[in-house]
Amino acid sequence: MTRDDLPVLPIQPGCYLYHHQDGTVIYVGKAVNLRSRVASYFGRSAESKAKRIAHEAERLEFIVTKNEVEALILEANLIKRHKPHYNVLLKDDKSYPFLKLTHETYPKLEFTRRVLPDGGIYFGPYPNPGAVRQVRELIASIFPLRENSGSPMQKRKKPCLRFHMGRCLAPCVGETTPAVYARVVEQVRAFLEGRMGDVIDSLEEQMRAAAGRKDFELATVYRDRLQALQRLVGGGEVAKVRAEDLDFLGLAQAGNYAMVQLFQMRRGRVIGRDKRFLTNASDASHTEILEAFMVDYYRQATHLPPLVLVPESDLDVEVWQAFLRQVSQKKVELRTPQRGDKLELMEMAERNARTGVEAELALLERRGEAPGVSELQHLASLVHPPYRIEGFDISNLMGSHTVASLVVFEGGRARKSEYRRIRIRGLDKPDDFYSMHQAVHRRFTGSLADSLPLPDLLLIDGGKGQLSAARRALDDAGIDIPMLGLAKKREAIIRESGPEILVPETHPALRLLVSVRDEAHRTAVGYNRQRRGRAMTRSILEEIPGIGPKRRDALLAHFSSIDQIKMAKLEDLATIPGMGVAAAEAVKDYFAGA
Repeated sequence: MTRDDLPVLPIQPGCYLYHHQDGTVIYVGKAVNLRSRVASYFGRSAESKAKRIAHEAERLEFIVTKNEVEALILEANLIKRHKPHYNVLLKDDKSYPFLKLTHETYPKLEFTRRVLPDGGIYFGPYPNPGAVRQVRELIASIFPLRENSGSPMQKRKKPCLRFHMGRCLAPCVGETTPAVYARVVEQVRAFLEGRMGDVIDSLEEQMRAAAGRKDFELATVYRDRLQALQRLVGGGEVAKVRAEDLDFLGLAQAGNYAMVQLFQMRRGRVIGRDKRFLTNASDASHTEILEAFMVDYYRQATHLPPLVLVPESDLDVEVWQAFLRQVSQKKVELRTPQRGDKLELMEMAERNARTGVEAELALLERRGEAPGVSELQHLASLVHPPYRIEGFDISNLMGSHTVASLVVFEGGRARKSEYRRIRIRGLDKPDDFYSMHQAVHRRFTGSLADSLPLPDLLLIDGGKGQLSAARRALDDAGIDIPMLGLAKKREAIIRESGPEILVPETHPALRLLVSVRDEAHRTAVGYNRQRRGRAMTRSILEEIPGIGPKRRDALLAHFSSIDQIKMAKLEDLATIPGMGVAAAEAVKDYFAGA
């Protein structure tokens, strides 16, 4: 598309949809001023993502809304419907589970995925059904709400087992009154809203009142509930601290993936958490990622706090505060803390988001989805996905026993059967460039070239010098393969030409390269250590009278270390081919006097 292909756009708020020539929607955006926002895609200062969208699009559609808040909600609905290629998407798009206190004289606590205007009191959203089950089981163990008499409640002839266990007031058989039951319902509601201090105060008051009436059996019931709740929250006194109610969010981005984690703090206690894994985030700003999560979460949330803490971004604070006020029917402040305790909360949320995205990426890798392969292609501007990566590293000790390792990764996983170890020839001093040239040249000539397929990418442990040496080796072998280097200190990705690439440690492409580099380093160091050990053993054996080259090689073939030779019995040494009793006694005598 060009600017001339655009329809006549209004200066009102709304949403715009870029369509591909095949009719699919490739991007959905919102704007306070549609004409100005869409025009920015075709200006000289347009971002690379905007230029790509405009280049791929064949036409543009727009929808006018009453205000920015309505545009925000409409954008979320359109993204969920069309799943455009260039929008940040919730990877595990789903409906959230909720808990509902039914609208009855004797309410029941139910699991649901739909919030309806039925008079019920809804709590959530919760991150998953497992979390809902845990909360329900916890409530059932502390508060005697009914469970087995249906909704609406049906009368029963006799109470259920939970009544006899002291876990239900049995309103279905008339064992309680609406006033007594309502008090339990209020305690459950306070518990679900995070007002632990209110619940503890209420239980203490009921316990004292029952004890004052000398109804010690009932007082014991209240005491047991109180103690269970205090064990849960860590003690009554701490639970009664009146602190702020707030939500705080953390964000971590890793290439095309991102995670947002939200923590709910009520009365100074973290009572819940939600997290979402997002895709299509490689070119997205923190603002886009936060908005994708927040609009999906908060338009379903039932109990919003007066304060929401968000990471540094370009969120339109006024629009979002209006949106949250519309959802909760009360004032909600949006803030990015700069210091103090609230900043520490944000740092905690960010750490959890970073750990969370790493765990999700590891899970994808375990499933064989290997996000690092596609991410690396995009990051390094490679023509083809680097499905097969070969990594090279050099190891020596003061120039002695120099070796090289060749490791292979396919689809993000190590292929150990194709690892190779290479002895560097004709070198008596440290020279990493010479060693790298020889290792790479021998890989692509001779027997190794015939036994291994060509890789899609070479990863060289080192910087520009090692890359240049490897490139000369490829030129000598008449082969052209993309190459990257990885510098150890800053984990910078080195290209043959152009600036180095710096990305966060969580980036899937960097994670993949680090895995290849670390495996190459481990293999090279292990081989170097093995060669040095064998050389040391060889030199010691040469000092033993009567042990010549053949007997030395026979001992080395049978034992893996000097310690094993020292501990060997005389008869075991004598039975080694070419040794005999006299030679075995010479070996034992040598080590006995050592």
